[in-house]
Amino acid sequence: MSTETQVKLKFISVDFPVVNFHSEKQLTENQEINIEIEPKVFFPKENTNHFKIIQEVNVSVNDIFNLFIVAIGSFELNNVEDEKLRNNFINMNAPAIMFPYIRSFISTLTSNLGNVTGTLNIPPQFFKGELKQISEEDFLGKEE
Repeated sequence: MSTETQVKLKFISVDFPVVNFHSEKQLTENQEINIEIEPKVFFPKENTNHFKIIQEVNVSVNDIFNLFIVAIGSFELNNVEDEKLRNNFINMNAPAIMFPYIRSFISTLTSNLGNVTGTLNIPPQFFKGELKQISEEDFLGKEE
């Protein structure tokens, strides 16, 4: 029996530096909830093994409410020689790993709003394609 060194994608944390909620009136049942998610990636210059996934999430019902959050997930990726595998970890796995934290955050926040929205349960999302890479200047603007 042989063993192989496992690729290490380490999820460090997720932060929510931006949370904006606005409601015009109470949400009622059977209203279509729109969900827009725009994940991006940031590679810090000082540590090539680390990267951050920035997910901008907009949840809204026309003319009733809007919830906008920015979630920043911190990751570390070691021992990856294959560029295709590395890209899969960054573009698909990392956003998928942090998304349950975003879903939980939205559910908890909306449940604490009382009758304004009721608890919103965001369905699972699937991530595919190449993430847009953002600059340090753009990233630092997200953290403030």
